[in-house]
Amino acid sequence: MKRYLFIALLFLAFKASAQNTIPGQEASKYIGQKVSAFGYIYKIERDPASHMLSITFGSKYLMKGVILKLRDQSKLDLDNSPGKLNGCFITVTGKVTRDNKGKPVINGDDPATSISVRPSLAVN
Repeated sequence: MKRYLFIALLFLAFKASAQNTIPGQEASKYIGQKVSAFGYIYKIERDPASHMLSITFGSKYLMKGVILKLRDQSKLDLDNSPGKLNGCFITVTGKVTRDNKGKPVINGDDPATSISVRPSLAVN
C-alpha cells in the first residue's frame, strides 16, 4: 500500500512540475504561467533609444502572436544578427505577461528565460 501511495505522490509531483509547450498564437491563454512558446518570427523591431529588441513570433497575424522583449542579444545565437532572424523558428521558455496594450509578452532578459533560434526549413 505504501508503494502505491509513493508512486501516486511521485506522479502528482511530476505532473505539477511539467510545463506547457504551446504555439505562440495561444500565449494569451497562459498569462502568468511559465510556458515554452514556439513559432516562426514574423516581425522584428528595435527601439534605438532603449536598445530594446521586440521579436513577434507565433502567428502571421501580429495581433495573435507573442512578443519577446530583449535587450541582451547574447541570448540569441551569435551568427544570427537581428536582420537575419525573420522567418527563423524560435522557441522561448519563460513567463507570459501582458504589455500596456494587452498583448502577450515574454521578458527575454529574465535569467529564467531561455531562447532557441533555428533557421527555417521552408523554401520559398
